[in-house]
Amino acid sequence: MTTETHRDLADYCEYLPDGCRQPCYAPAMLVLVRPGGHTLRFSCAEHLAAWASRIQGRYLVLEWDEWEARDRGYCGATLGG
Repeated sequence: MTTETHRDLADYCEYLPDGCRQPCYAPAMLVLVRPGGHTLRFSCAEHLAAWASRIQGRYLVLEWDEWEARDRGYCGATLGG
């Protein structure tokens, strides 16, 4: 039995640019996390700075593969963890 990586809606950048009616929905290649491991946001490269400007406190920016390798999964209250 093989395990396939499953991506769902939470795996896409959901940044809503001003004046737009729908979020970006580009594949999220970056993940913003707290140093303790709580996942804050998923982001495409284009909207990383926009997401980061909304976050208070310390955070890390991880590439998607690094985030998965750390077994962080969907940690964080905003993601149901």
